[in-house]
Amino acid sequence: MAKETTTLYIDDSAIWVLVSRGREARKWSSMPLKLGLVKNGVILNQDAVAAQVKELWQTQEIGGKRVISSTSGINCFYRLISLPELPKNILPEAVKREAANILAAPLEQLYLSWQTLPASKGETLIYLAASPRNSVDALISTLRQAELDPYLMDLRPLALARTTTEPKAIIIDAQPYNFDIVVLIEGIPQVVRSLPLAPEALLEEKMPLMRRELERAVTFYNSSHMENPIEPSIPVLVSGELAQQQDAWELLLGKQKYTVQVLPSPLEAPEGFPASQYATNIGLALKETGLEKEATGYSLVNLNVLPETYLPKPRPISQVLLVPVIIAGIALVALGVSINITTSTHIADLRADLAAVNQMAISQQAQPQVINDLNQEVSSLETTAAAFATTLDNFSAGRNEINADLAQINSCLPGAVPSVTVSDDTKTLTVQGLANNKKAVFDYAKELRASGRFALVVITNMRRQEQQISFSLTLSK
Repeated sequence: MAKETTTLYIDDSAIWVLVSRGREARKWSSMPLKLGLVKNGVILNQDAVAAQVKELWQTQEIGGKRVISSTSGINCFYRLISLPELPKNILPEAVKREAANILAAPLEQLYLSWQTLPASKGETLIYLAASPRNSVDALISTLRQAELDPYLMDLRPLALARTTTEPKAIIIDAQPYNFDIVVLIEGIPQVVRSLPLAPEALLEEKMPLMRRELERAVTFYNSSHMENPIEPSIPVLVSGELAQQQDAWELLLGKQKYTVQVLPSPLEAPEGFPASQYATNIGLALKETGLEKEATGYSLVNLNVLPETYLPKPRPISQVLLVPVIIAGIALVALGVSINITTSTHIADLRADLAAVNQMAISQQAQPQVINDLNQEVSSLETTAAAFATTLDNFSAGRNEINADLAQINSCLPGAVPSVTVSDDTKTLTVQGLANNKKAVFDYAKELRASGRFALVVITNMRRQEQQISFSLTLSK
């Protein structure tokens, strides 16, 4: 059964929430925001917005605390980067260097997110998205203040691109305070433009600006794809205010001959669901539903733009793994201590008996055989006690070795691998876990090999499991 997903988007005008299960929209609600709380997608008054988010959750009885959220596309950058085919371990640094060369803002002011796309042999194709730190930080801080956990994050234009199965389309979403234009070609958002609008102006008064930006987006794409320009048959899919006012479509197109239609919703919903107003939330919901696997037209770009610094830190393996081993170790230590105490007590009693017998032998000339038997029993018990002491020493040494192995496995754990489980059969360790991508698995194995603690590190299994990669590693000592 599909799990329930809660998505949340905050723009300058309102808070938008959609709860869905698989392909079905189950609950939706919005709450208007006072002018000035959010400006150009940046939350300026976090306390007030967080309070309204809490109020919305309570009044609408929204149970989930984990949310998929999105920031505005205003002041964001999107680039397709073509690099030579590079080893995976140096690709992040290569992307960062290329971003520093091509982006119009210092990297210190941006959060970078990127994804590899299918490319020809000898080439690495990267989709790069950069978002302003102040916008992302304010959103995350506000949601956490509202006691929510934003575990996935997207950029509004990329969420919009995910809502259509058209391989080629121009998506235009107009809201009271801003609008977005996405030129989607073969499942890739090739051109993205996001601009603010004057909220007091009528939609007809906003059309000249939106028309110019549409013309610029098409001209920009065609100038770099002269062999395959945008054709007049490409559909223009509109949502937001544009979807509700068809009389404005002609003003939007001007002399251009595109066919305009309302952006269709891929989600099933009860009658009355205003899909065009929740287009961003729908795109966010599709990040986890797996619909992309069932239709070739959905956007190939599916980034989690949540910065690494906000990702949950994996708990130390020694705290959460090998619990049975730790319990067994405690039990073994307790057993050994108990046996040692019992044995020591018995030895003390025998020594007391021996002393008494010796005294009797001296005073009464007791039989030498009795003394000899008691000496042998004492000697046997001392040997047993020594054996248990050796066993405890060996166990302590083995425990120290296991702890050292776990410490090494944990220190090499990358951020894209949230946690792993470990089993030990003395000569080998088996590490199993889930990673965000295959690269994280290869990087993890490489770090373990480089540590020098393990004689051999082998990836024995790796397969896709929903949106993550399930893997197993075998470490030989």
